[in-house]
Amino acid sequence: MIMNKLQHNTVRVLSSVLSAAMISICTMWVAPASVQASQSQTQLAREIPIEVSIEGSIPEWSTTPFVLNGTTYVPLRETAQLLGATIRWNTANRASELNIHGDIILHRPGTAVFDVNGYKLQAPSVSLTRQGTTMVPLKSLADALKATVKYTTQPVKTIDISQDPVSMLTKETEDVDNYLKTQGYSGMVLVAKNGEVLLRKGYGYGDEYKLNRPDKETRIASLTKSFTAAAIMKLTEEGKLRLDDTLETYVPGFPGGKEITLHMLLSHTSGAPANFTRTKGMTLQQTVDELKKKNLDFKPGTDFKYSNGGYVLLAYIIEHTSGTSYGEYLNQSFISPLGMTHTGEATPTKNITKGYVESKGQWKLADYYVSQSGTGTLYSTVDDLLKWDNALNTEQLLSQESLEQMFTPYSSKNYGYGWMIKNLDGDKIVFHNGSGTGYSTGLSREPDGGITIILLGNHAGMDMLNLLDGVRDNVH
Repeated sequence: MIMNKLQHNTVRVLSSVLSAAMISICTMWVAPASVQASQSQTQLAREIPIEVSIEGSIPEWSTTPFVLNGTTYVPLRETAQLLGATIRWNTANRASELNIHGDIILHRPGTAVFDVNGYKLQAPSVSLTRQGTTMVPLKSLADALKATVKYTTQPVKTIDISQDPVSMLTKETEDVDNYLKTQGYSGMVLVAKNGEVLLRKGYGYGDEYKLNRPDKETRIASLTKSFTAAAIMKLTEEGKLRLDDTLETYVPGFPGGKEITLHMLLSHTSGAPANFTRTKGMTLQQTVDELKKKNLDFKPGTDFKYSNGGYVLLAYIIEHTSGTSYGEYLNQSFISPLGMTHTGEATPTKNITKGYVESKGQWKLADYYVSQSGTGTLYSTVDDLLKWDNALNTEQLLSQESLEQMFTPYSSKNYGYGWMIKNLDGDKIVFHNGSGTGYSTGLSREPDGGITIILLGNHAGMDMLNLLDGVRDNVH
């Protein structure tokens, strides 16, 4: 068909218009991220209403929650208040300020960031304004508030949000909360008085860019030694070993083994080598064989030197005497009877709070923390360790005689069996700290009841002994 010049130009114009339209449609379809770049573009996409409930009940929303490009949006103010937070406008930061459990959460409308005590949470998309209401991504708001989100699809897709079920801050521990924040503490905390919880809270990041929750399982590092010591005392009560047994009985040919007693290993007065190779998959037997080739640090019984190697030897003796693995003996004797369902020996595949190390002024995810049985292999939670603390105030696990032996100092360093001991204003306090790749931990308790402090930090290098004292000083 032959077209004149006018027809040809008309077709060219129509073709250009249609091509531009198709490009626009395709851009919206294949690149939804670009659609979210501004609110005017977002409005081109379809907003689908969705049923969102709080604690199982559907509020009378002023602006109905909706789904847009796969993200569910809810009214910021209403949702925050229904989940227990107070909210106000922070003029200085030009942001909404939420307060809950001592946390200050800032969100500037039109952005995709929630700032929780200085820690940034990145939302999948920016907040929007609908009918004068700030609508924010539901999951990101829930994460900032440490709330629980549950999804159902039957009979229709619904979402339910519940208040943070585990965090707790009381008036007696408000100063503790402020103290820990000013110290830049990261990890889980529990403070109790006579067994009653006064503070239970998470600080900082756990998994990368996800906030720590106080119920999260994490490595406890050398707090493990209190379990090792208790296991030796349990086996003593069962008549399977004696504290004056020599190491030669269990590890023939160990240097100084005929002089080293179990008492010395427990109290770090044996002179046993402190260090050993930390390689993934290294067995307890291989570590003992390595220690056996090393020289003693001093003549047994004449000095004190903190020795991880000594507690490796104790773990080996526990296995030799009980006929089962170290972890299984702890489970049978302590962990299972106390209902410590979130405690056990860590493995590289176990999903626990990530540890962080400092690198060039920045906190970076740490490599896997390799330890050995008896020294720092356990993971736990603050609540499980409170069960452990409570049990050590009774004879549920060990006799009073055994407990007194554990909490008696045997050197100038005031170390007992798996615990350090000090007197403060006439009160006896037993405590221990721990450290490992990416972790710093501490536990302080009073054997007759009183204040218990559990700090399970996931930043390496924190001064746990000072932090334990600082927390105690701020409890009212």
